[in-house]
Amino acid sequence: MNKLEKELKISCIACLFVGLAVLIVGIVAGVKDGYDLDAISTIFCGLGATPAGVQAARLANVPSNSTKVRAMAIVVLIASAIFAVVAFKGGDPSVAQLVALGVMILVALIMLVFAHRQVKVLEKV
Repeated sequence: MNKLEKELKISCIACLFVGLAVLIVGIVAGVKDGYDLDAISTIFCGLGATPAGVQAARLANVPSNSTKVRAMAIVVLIASAIFAVVAFKGGDPSVAQLVALGVMILVALIMLVFAHRQVKVLEKV
């Protein structure tokens, strides 16, 4: 595995763990303040990002699957941004929820950048 493949794999694993953290933050916010729109959108963001991170980490083992990882990263990025906007506009989210959703967006963006770089490297060959 070269450096770029390792970076892609690590970013996929980071998506998995950040998705789990977002899920936990959403559950804690729901238990604490009631399951309103911001808690539910945080939970759904974590529920979507966690299996996507698992699948992307598995796909990242084969460099030719980086186009699939890129597509998954785009979906996770857009969905996380939508859930963050819904949480911000639809309820009264805590700082922890906003930080967790922001970190999820950042990790999805990093995963997208590494997957796109890997695709470009494979297209040169």
